[in-house]
Amino acid sequence: MVLLIAALALLIFVSLREPSLSRTWDEDVSILAGIEISNDEVVTLSQIRDWNYAVNSISSKTYFDASFDPKDIVAMWMYEQQLGVSGLIAHTFLVFEFDESYERGRYLGLSVETRREQGEEYSIIGGALRSFEITHIWATEKDLVTRRVQFLDYPLTRYRLEIPAEYRSQVFSKFAKETRSLASVPRWYNTASNNCTSSLIKYVNESEPGAIPFHYSYALTGKVDEYLEQLGYKASDYSLHITRGFLESHELR
Repeated sequence: MVLLIAALALLIFVSLREPSLSRTWDEDVSILAGIEISNDEVVTLSQIRDWNYAVNSISSKTYFDASFDPKDIVAMWMYEQQLGVSGLIAHTFLVFEFDESYERGRYLGLSVETRREQGEEYSIIGGALRSFEITHIWATEKDLVTRRVQFLDYPLTRYRLEIPAEYRSQVFSKFAKETRSLASVPRWYNTASNNCTSSLIKYVNESEPGAIPFHYSYALTGKVDEYLEQLGYKASDYSLHITRGFLESHELR
């Protein structure tokens, strides 16, 4: 009975919490990307993060602005970072590849993350109990990869997504519009239902209803790569495991 009352009290407390835009954020998630979208759907991003990392240190912290036409996306990639030894849960993020004319913004990454306050650490349970606001980190591929691999020593695996061009454009545009909305209407992150993986699935299904049917990997995100491969959305002939040792002897691209 005591446990039931405690659980009910926790549920009420969690349900009453309100997300905020005004907290003392960790520096890497403190700046929100600005979004402007023209009538022809060209997206202008401001404050794209492009930090440089070394082993256990940050060597520079820079941002830049650039415009992107979703029709110019030539490929989409997914990175996976396993969380824990079970392999059931993973953080995933996307990279939209544009043509060479985009230069610094050619490989544009999007990571749906918890917007942590200073001193907070991510936890899977906390992510399910409204402990963190959600944020979209738009950054260069190099920033997102080297932050995890070089700075934090988390290995990553990169996959190529085989998604039709019209889906890629729509997924990009929908993420941009959601980012713009988050700048004025904060929302909670949710480990199972509001993360990068679930957002990708939602936007593909909005582009083509039923394209990615419901599956346990919506929540157990460490298995989503296997599911996407079964459906034909992940290239079966390509995967790249990236570690500190790999980056010491290879270019990222």
